Amino acid sequence: MNKKNKVVFGQNFLTNKDIARDIVDSCNFSAADNVVEIGPGEGVLTGLIAGKVKTFTIIEIDSFYYNLIKGKFNKFNKINLNENSRPAVNAVNEDALKFDYAALSKNLSSKVRVISNLPYEISGPVIAQFIKEKDAFSDLTLMFQKEFAERLYSKENDSARGALSVIAGLNFEIIKLFNVGKSNFNPVPKVDSTVLRLTPKYFEDADYLWAAGSQFFSYFVHQIFKLRRKKLKNSIYASFFGVPPDVKEKIFAGLNVDLNKRPQELTTDEFIKAGKQYDDYLKIIEKRYN
Repeated sequence: MNKKNKVVFGQNFLTNKDIARDIVDSCNFSAADNVVEIGPGEGVLTGLIAGKVKTFTIIEIDSFYYNLIKGKFNKFNKINLNENSRPAVNAVNEDALKFDYAALSKNLSSKVRVISNLPYEISGPVIAQFIKEKDAFSDLTLMFQKEFAERLYSKENDSARGALSVIAGLNFEIIKLFNVGKSNFNPVPKVDSTVLRLTPKYFEDADYLWAAGSQFFSYFVHQIFKLRRKKLKNSIYASFFGVPPDVKEKIFAGLNVDLNKRPQELTTDEFIKAGKQYDDYLKIIEKRYN
C-alpha cells in the first residue's frame, strides 16, 4: 500500500464522482456562501466547490492529504482580483474536533456551511462539537455510517432512538438525503453510508432553550437511556440515585407519562419537561444542604 492510499485516521474515501456531484448539488452553494469542508482526502468534493463560493476553508488532520490538497488546488489561490481578496481555498492542518468554528464565523461575519464525508470513528464526538458551536452554522451536509445516521434522525417509537437522537434532534432539524453504497469508497467499508442535512434549530420557549444549551439535560437523557430496552418503571431506578424513587414516579405521573413506556417512546417534549423537574428538584436539595 503506497503512502497516497494509506489510511491513518479511519478515512474511507469517496471514489464515485457522480455521487460526489449529487452531494455538492444538494447543497446548492452560491457565490455568497462561506463553506467548510472537513477531511477532503484526495479532493473529490473539493474540486466541485473550489472557486465557486465566497470563502472555502478545508480542515484536514492528515498532513499528507493536507499537503496534497494544498498542491492540487493552489491554482485557485493564484487568481487574486486584488491584494485584499481572500484565497479561494484555505487549507488548515488541524483536528476538526479542536477547530474553532465560532471564531471562523466571527472572522467572516457570517455563518458557515459545512460539507463532509466524516471518518466513522469521530461521528459521535464531532456531532457533540457541532451542537456546542451550532450558532456558527447555517447548515451541515454530512455523510455518516448508515446505522449511525439512522440513530441520529430517529424519532420517538423508533427502535434506533437513543440519547444522541434526542439531543441532536433538539438542536438540529435532521433530514435524510440519500444512501451511498459501500462499494463507492476506498478502502471499502463494511457498511453503507447515508448523507444527512442538519440545520440548527432555535426556540423561544424557555424550557426548550434551557434543554438545548444544558449539560444537565444531556446527562439526564443519557441516564434515562441507561436501560434503553427496559420499561421506565425499571429504567428510572437505575439512574439519578440522588432522586428518591417516589419523587421520580411523581415527576413522570405529573407529566402523564406512562411508566410502562420504554425510553425511546418518549417525545422530546416529555424528556424536556421531566429533565427540568429533575433539575429543579436537585437544585432545591443542593440549596437545602448548603
